[in-house]
Amino acid sequence: MKEGKTELKRKHISVPKLIKTSLIVWLVCIFGVFTIIGYVVGIRHELFDKTPNVFVYCMCGLVLIGGIAFIIGIITLATHLLSKSKFRQNNFIYIFKLFFVLIIFPLYLLVRILKPILFIKNILHSGIKGLFKSFRPKYFLSKLGALVAVVFVLLPIWASGYAMVWIIGNEILGYNAELISITGTGSMYPTFPKGKGADPKELYKQVVDTPGMIPYPNGLMIAGRRYFNYELGRRDIVVIENDKIREMSTATYGVPSGWVKRLVGLPKDSIELRGGIVYLNEEPLKEPYVSRPRSTFGETFLSECVKVIVPEDSIFVMGDNRKGSGDSREIGFIEISAVDHVLPLKKQVGTLDKNWRDTTNDFEESSKIKLDKEKYVQLLNEKRKEVGASEIKYQPKLEDSATKRAEKILEFNDFSFEAVESGYTMANAMRDSNYSNIVYGEAPTQGYYEAEELIDNQFQFPESKKFLTDKRYQEIGISEVEGEINGCPTQVIVQHFAGYVPPNYEQSVVNSWKDSLSRLKEIQPGWAKLKEYSNFYKDHKSDVNRINEIIKTRIANISSIISRMEANQWLTDIEENMIKQDTNLYNEMESIAKRINDE
Repeated sequence: MKEGKTELKRKHISVPKLIKTSLIVWLVCIFGVFTIIGYVVGIRHELFDKTPNVFVYCMCGLVLIGGIAFIIGIITLATHLLSKSKFRQNNFIYIFKLFFVLIIFPLYLLVRILKPILFIKNILHSGIKGLFKSFRPKYFLSKLGALVAVVFVLLPIWASGYAMVWIIGNEILGYNAELISITGTGSMYPTFPKGKGADPKELYKQVVDTPGMIPYPNGLMIAGRRYFNYELGRRDIVVIENDKIREMSTATYGVPSGWVKRLVGLPKDSIELRGGIVYLNEEPLKEPYVSRPRSTFGETFLSECVKVIVPEDSIFVMGDNRKGSGDSREIGFIEISAVDHVLPLKKQVGTLDKNWRDTTNDFEESSKIKLDKEKYVQLLNEKRKEVGASEIKYQPKLEDSATKRAEKILEFNDFSFEAVESGYTMANAMRDSNYSNIVYGEAPTQGYYEAEELIDNQFQFPESKKFLTDKRYQEIGISEVEGEINGCPTQVIVQHFAGYVPPNYEQSVVNSWKDSLSRLKEIQPGWAKLKEYSNFYKDHKSDVNRINEIIKTRIANISSIISRMEANQWLTDIEENMIKQDTNLYNEMESIAKRINDE
């Protein structure tokens, strides 16, 4: 199953609450400072004469709190914007740029206007009281106007301009995130949820998540070279689209679409699958985004224990749901030019990793999942009940035959029901297990599965669903066998199904055989009586004897066939041969009779 890209939307980036809170505190402090100055100078000058220090302390406190709030807000903003950056650069330089634009330059303007050094000298020379006594309203108002202009006009415009530059810069460089609609086909589970249902076309119509991804490639093209382009990294999630993928998507979902997959291998990386584990550059890869350990097995392009090297300008991708994903294991390497969106790993942490697993014991023997056979049969019967099929029961002899087949599958690396390589079919295995039945079928699977996982995987595909819910099956046996295929460690799960279904012959067929039997019994006495005519019998002895022999044989055969049909039992191999033989016997009898009559 494959993930599909169905829609693109603009991503809205929210501002952290700390930035908003810091801005509010900063503005409140500025308002408080102006309020105190206005109160002291214009309204209650005599009150200041009595307690000048109180007002000074209040103003200094507000300025200090406002300054701290402003700095916290700027640092938070810098960190926030830095986290949204899609290209690599020195963090210190980046934050310094923000400080210069949003703090240093505006503070320089404030210092030039308010002249705080002169203010402090006047306080030291004549004291707070003397400073306000020599206060000149026009001078104060000019300074106040300049301060208001800087704080409430210039600084916001400057900050807004910088924000606009950031937004426009991201737009030009292609770093603005776009929403990608993820469909519920389940190939990226557990990172993205599965849809509800089993029909691939219905799952494709369900949107389960809309992560923000940046377009790829991005950056600037200058003189044929690309600058500031995001560098693809291992474990990034990518949206890829090419002719092969569109063709496969159309066949599966009815519409052309892209794939959403995880980037596992970069150019020059080596990839190998062994025992359900991915080996990247000779090292076993811990993959927390995979729902179960030891779940990655080979497909048509990449077989087990075969090492491949990712070529230049290409990548190797896989879905997180390794047992239900079509990916590079099937179609091979993907050219980097086929990537049109990317979600970096660092953007997944804290958002999409809520369902990821602890990988501590991934390479231990305990990570090999064992199938709960009783649980599997229970789940299967629930599925069979939904379609009106009878309950299936566990048969130990079928488990034994499944074990015998699993051993041959591992030995010859042949999963075909016809056992092309080994010649040891399911019928042979049932015979050797002292078991026989009318209808039977086999379902081999490579890998380690839990009961729920195996059921979910099997019922994703219409053909396997039809097979598992076949109303003719009444018994099941399951075997898990570990071994090697071409020297590569693996496990094979083989399920054997069997059942008895009465033939329910059509009455017209039974009546046809009865008519034939009746005619033979009618003519039998006449042909036997020919032996009494000595002259005639002497001349046609061999022909008469042969016809009587044929009639006797046919009567016995047809009687046996009718008896089994009326009992509603399947014909044996012997009786099937009788039917084939009867046609030849009839033709021979007719030929002899014609020769005798002609003479």
